[in-house]
Amino acid sequence: MKRVALVLPFIIAFFASPLFAQGDLLTEIRRVGAYEVKSDGFALEASQDISIHAVAASERYRGVGTSAWILDKASRNVVWKLKNAKQRSRSRGLADYDDVVQLPKGEYEVYYAAYPEPSDGIESFGEFMEFLSSRIFDGRRRGREYDDLTIAIHGRGRHVGPEGVDRWRQDLKKNAVLSLSGLFDNDYVHQGFVLEKPTEVTIYALGENQDGDLNDYGWIINAKTGKRVWEMNDGNMKNAGGSRKNRIAQETVSLPAGQYAAYFVTDGSHSYREWNAPPPYDPAFWGLTVWVKDESQRKYATLFEYKAAEDKNIIVDLAQMGDHESRSKSFTLRKGLDVRIYALGEGRDREMSDYGWIVDASTRRKVWKMDYSETGHAGGDRKNRIVDKVIHLEKGSYVVHFVTDDSHSYRHWNSSAPFDPEHWGITLSGVDDRFDPKDVAAFEDRDNPSVLASIVRVGSDERRRKEFTLSQTSDIRIYSVGEGREGGMSDFAWIEDANSGKVVWKMKYRSTDPAGGTDKNRLFDGTVSLPGGRYIVFYETDDTHAYNDWNDAPPDDPEGWGVTISLAKGERR
Repeated sequence: MKRVALVLPFIIAFFASPLFAQGDLLTEIRRVGAYEVKSDGFALEASQDISIHAVAASERYRGVGTSAWILDKASRNVVWKLKNAKQRSRSRGLADYDDVVQLPKGEYEVYYAAYPEPSDGIESFGEFMEFLSSRIFDGRRRGREYDDLTIAIHGRGRHVGPEGVDRWRQDLKKNAVLSLSGLFDNDYVHQGFVLEKPTEVTIYALGENQDGDLNDYGWIINAKTGKRVWEMNDGNMKNAGGSRKNRIAQETVSLPAGQYAAYFVTDGSHSYREWNAPPPYDPAFWGLTVWVKDESQRKYATLFEYKAAEDKNIIVDLAQMGDHESRSKSFTLRKGLDVRIYALGEGRDREMSDYGWIVDASTRRKVWKMDYSETGHAGGDRKNRIVDKVIHLEKGSYVVHFVTDDSHSYRHWNSSAPFDPEHWGITLSGVDDRFDPKDVAAFEDRDNPSVLASIVRVGSDERRRKEFTLSQTSDIRIYSVGEGREGGMSDFAWIEDANSGKVVWKMKYRSTDPAGGTDKNRLFDGTVSLPGGRYIVFYETDDTHAYNDWNDAPPDDPEGWGVTISLAKGERR
């Protein structure tokens, strides 16, 4: 009787465990190996309490390598996590976890992951390895499978195996407008879609953000204009479970009727193929998926083949730019056109170091520049930046420029390359099938009747001069790009009266503006009134930093390094 009295409390406690609270075995996951995630599923025909029993890392090591959770199949929301269960310690760093949770009628996915990730519970690498090899796995290894790590769920319902869970996920993706998910390392994918009517869509995206850098992420653009209409960012992301770097963005947005393209890019590690840290709660949806909020609107959403960087209708191609290059290309538009700009460059801390821009060839004024604020992440290292947009250019001639610094460029990457390295630089192309190549001509550097004198593309250590004449008092426009600092100008222009030698105008630092590029690039663009007579315009450079000999970032108009004198608008010779 004494032995029975001693054993009876244990028998009562055993059968009073939540594991035996109710029902049959709904699902069980066993023998989870290191760096492995397993899934299973079950369906409930009615709302009820289910009992859960798991063996996992103890309280001290809970965040290190083992985790279990349950997802609602339809909403993709987590309805239970291992950390919510009560713990009873075992030996070797393991513990039993028991819980009872009420779930409504529905279908559910169960996950168990064993992905070591050091945390505050591990004080040294040696202790981490000891934990993996002896405490959890205890040397009883069967390939990559271990009997100790398990989860079992009991209740009244239907068991759905791993194959059934996989079918659930595939059906969800098939019913979506698009799904760029289940992605692997170094993926760069995109898909075009059309909305025939204004539609509310639900965007569901899982990616990676580490130390403030988006490594795996997605975005959606207007396919006609290139403008981003949605993207993963700090404002819409939250933790996706597992490792701290797993991020999720889930929101409903309203999009007008039109053509769109969804993108997703991944770096070289931590993806659905092979996680290097604990996976997110919904690993199979790593990527970007779009559903219509109202299923009745699904028929108005269709897919089309979108080519992100198709080499057709090319107007200017300044791609594959290497270190320390400065290249330009001119062209003439015979009529106003919509032009697509596709540019990849380098930038950080809100500043660009490899970038492009466009200048009006007649006025020398900049009409577009690759500003950091309008760029997006181009994959790989966070400093890889991209612009993909459409702008309108009026009839006229233009000069396209691209410049790089002395590191991180095509075939000379000093960190992770972008997803499209072949297009490092800038490419301009005509938009859509209505583009007519005859509307674009080779650059016609025609004599401008208003130009009185021009000294441009001046190299280092030069001194040039040109004479011009005014028949009467006239307003002249002086456009001069040079080099200067607070102490004065080192590359600059001035005008002398040809008869007296008197200086009638000089380019001074305080009358100049920044010319783009390095701070020492200066621009004077203004109007001066001179009486009729003969004049000589001079331009002088020192021995460094001049046309095709830059020792720092060039100006926005490197071709204009020098001076151009022209009659102001409305003046006659």
